[in-house]
Amino acid sequence: MRRLLIGLFSLAFMLATAILVIPFFLPKDAIRSKVIAEIDRQYGWRLRLDGPVSLSLFPGFALNARDVGLSGEAGADGIEFARAERIDVQLAWGGLITGDIRVTGLDLESPDILLEIGPVGLTSWAPRRDLDAAGLTGDQADGALAGTGASENTNGAGTADGTLPAILQRVGIDRLSISDGRLRYADLRTQQRLEIAGLDLVLTAPSLTGTVDLDSSFTFQGAPFDISGSMDNPIAFAEGKMQPVNLSLASGETELLITGSAGASPLAMDLAISAGGPSLRSAAELAGLQLATDPGRFSIEASVSGDDRQISVANLSAALAAVEVSGSLDADLTGSAPRLTGRLMANDAPLADIVALAGQNRPAGGTVGVDVSFETGGANMPALLASLSLSGSVAVENGEVGGLDLAPAFDGDETANSIRDIDLMVQIAGVTQPITLSGALGWRDERFTLTGTAGIAPLLAGLAAPVEVNVKGQRLSAGFKGEAAASGALNGAVSVETANLRELLAWAGQPIGAGAGLRQFKASGLFSIEENAIAFDETQFVLDETSGKASGRIQTAGKPNITADLVLNEIVLDPYLSQAGADSGAGAPPPSGQGGARQAARGWSTDAIDFSGLNAANAAFSISTNAIRWEAITVGRSRLTANIQNGVLTANLAEMQLYEGNGTGQVVLNGAAGLPQVQAAFALKNLNAYPALRDAADFEWIEGRAELSLEISAQGGSQRELVQGLNGTAAFTFLDGAIRGLNIPRMVRGLSVETLLGWQENPAEKTDFNSLGANFSIANGIASSSDLAMIGPLVRVNGTGRTDMPQQQLDWRIEPRIVPSLEGQAPAPRPKGADKTLAGLGVPVIVRGSWDQPQIYPDISGILENPEAAYRQLQSMGGELFKSIQDAPAEVLADQANEVIRRVTGGNTQIDVQKVIDGDVNDEDVLKAVEEGFGLPPGLLGSFGAPFLGNSGNNNPQPQPNQ
Repeated sequence: MRRLLIGLFSLAFMLATAILVIPFFLPKDAIRSKVIAEIDRQYGWRLRLDGPVSLSLFPGFALNARDVGLSGEAGADGIEFARAERIDVQLAWGGLITGDIRVTGLDLESPDILLEIGPVGLTSWAPRRDLDAAGLTGDQADGALAGTGASENTNGAGTADGTLPAILQRVGIDRLSISDGRLRYADLRTQQRLEIAGLDLVLTAPSLTGTVDLDSSFTFQGAPFDISGSMDNPIAFAEGKMQPVNLSLASGETELLITGSAGASPLAMDLAISAGGPSLRSAAELAGLQLATDPGRFSIEASVSGDDRQISVANLSAALAAVEVSGSLDADLTGSAPRLTGRLMANDAPLADIVALAGQNRPAGGTVGVDVSFETGGANMPALLASLSLSGSVAVENGEVGGLDLAPAFDGDETANSIRDIDLMVQIAGVTQPITLSGALGWRDERFTLTGTAGIAPLLAGLAAPVEVNVKGQRLSAGFKGEAAASGALNGAVSVETANLRELLAWAGQPIGAGAGLRQFKASGLFSIEENAIAFDETQFVLDETSGKASGRIQTAGKPNITADLVLNEIVLDPYLSQAGADSGAGAPPPSGQGGARQAARGWSTDAIDFSGLNAANAAFSISTNAIRWEAITVGRSRLTANIQNGVLTANLAEMQLYEGNGTGQVVLNGAAGLPQVQAAFALKNLNAYPALRDAADFEWIEGRAELSLEISAQGGSQRELVQGLNGTAAFTFLDGAIRGLNIPRMVRGLSVETLLGWQENPAEKTDFNSLGANFSIANGIASSSDLAMIGPLVRVNGTGRTDMPQQQLDWRIEPRIVPSLEGQAPAPRPKGADKTLAGLGVPVIVRGSWDQPQIYPDISGILENPEAAYRQLQSMGGELFKSIQDAPAEVLADQANEVIRRVTGGNTQIDVQKVIDGDVNDEDVLKAVEEGFGLPPGLLGSFGAPFLGNSGNNNPQPQPNQ
């Protein structure tokens, strides 16, 4: 026993000594060379061992080396598809005895593996013998693998005989392990690049006719993956014989399982595929897709069977959250390109999950039904899409989609945040036939019906497709017929119609100020949307009573730039400028006889005026119209250009036909300044004054040919402030006309005491003139003139005064004069150089009060300044009164005058003319008596006459006997 123990101990000692000592005596260089040759023999790869090399006998016979590389070609300067910090090459024990070194396994530590496919299809791992078989020299092989010049005489497998079994027979290995490896894949033909890091892999294949096991883990695109599986008899699999296959791919809790049997060449399979996980978003991210929301758990199951002629996917069942899809797929592989047919069905799928699957994070409700069959064929995705044929239907019932975030644009109306009551049906009759859309939906308590058609094939091919869509609601009807592209480009005919544009804009969140206009609106024309531009052409439109056509273009890149050309039949301004219509709120016309000037008399608005909107865009407009109407005002053909640049609007009126005359003008609105600024200049010539003033201001006193000029500027934050800030000049001239309602010569011919008490208007009478004009200076809204003048055959008139536009008040003193005799006086101007001295009676007239209804009275205080002269003048001129008392004494004259006063005033007052002549009555008493007699406000005549009274109260004229 003791000898046995000693013997065993001695044997163990000798073995240990051998394990430790023998490696020092083994021929390392010879073994190193044998290993290099064996790697080249078995795999066709060149093994580079530049670092230290050692041998070990425990736990097995192995060659250990550092700084190693593998290349698919011979030569020290060849491309290495693998490098490693350390490599352990397992060798067969028999090599120690026979010297026949055989590699049974490889262990790579921290390898960097490059799997590259060159431009012509050769791989970086292609064995040297494959290049030799392809007939390439060493230099050609180097160039081919570097992508610099090789033929495609070799096959994609990079092998001598081109068969997968030959590859497996040659590269069979008992065990291959990789720890902390890096794997890079690059296809220089498609520029596709992938990278795997942290690769740990164990591949065991003791016999390629037995079971091969794979177990690996790595990180790809930041996600961890585990791949494991087994296959029986890879050689038989490669020869196309059905072999059991079991493969599992997992990333986190997402897992894909493939079980069944398959063969490679010829292809044959009968597999069951299943996939699932708790997060569809996580699974989509593994495929490079992004979902805004996570529908949740998903599962997919299918049976895949077939061969190299046909593959069928049957019993397809997918559950994506609560969406359940079923279907089938058949692939015909007999042609030059695969041909696919299939069907997908989903019943009562929740719309919320469909929205989530589309990557939209919005609340939704309702159901979706899908039943679509398809057929397509092609070798790549563009070809598959180009030949796609679809048929079936997609329906949405009781749908709702929220989260639109539109409430802030509609005064907080929460109904703007969702589309409700969606009931839509899409019918598909094939790619070559247009799809049809019908149904309805609701938004902001408005129900819209939708109908339309669209072509599928052009859209799938990336081309513009014919599209027709019609939308109809209570407030709006709209349609489009033309072409649309997936990029968003549109080109076609557009129509829009609404019975109340103002109400529609308010409903759409763009309310405008109160008014009667902007009601009926229709537009139809050609419309296109391009990149950064919108164009419209041949657009016919009707807005209220205005109609015409327009064309233009809107550049949307940066600050919008708008160009437009409008040709209008007629512009009707009543709905927008009529105050009466605005008050009524229904667009009713103003009461008869109330023109624009009378509307202004209601007072200037204090509402804020804001021209800052002019900064929103730059624009250039050209507008022409056959007519412009505002209430009774009618303007003929007009042409206008308007330009907006950096907040400043410049409008030039190049042509305007107005009441048989014409005019030009310019208006500048400055919205870039702190306060709104306005400049205007107009020149009107040869106007027919009577209809122009009648229509514009109900002013029916003057007729003739008129010329008007105006040049003003103003600054202010409201209409009132602008009027208060008006400055500039103005002038008017009337030629060959008449003052209607007054016949001054006839009044003189029938002169009586009424002349002293006020002129009475007679519509049937008029006073002719050759010219009537004045020049005005305007300061702070007050227009002043000192040269009002009228020249006529029998009358001359001068006047001074001012018009207070902010207060809408008149304050004028007019001095009419007539010739001393009517006998033989022709109604024509005096010749040049003739005596123009008027010996007639001057009866100054005061015009004072609001400009729509001014008070007009003779300046009695002026007459009373010198009653003796007035009396003598009356006497010399004659008249019905004085002819009847030509020889009567003065007291008779006074009695007659007192009778006329009593008759004129209806007996309300009694003015003793004799006492006035004798100076026994104070002027103020006379004025007060006249005010009482005519029912005028107390002090009115005194205020008129105050500036002109002077010392009239001290006059004491004496009457003179009649001549």
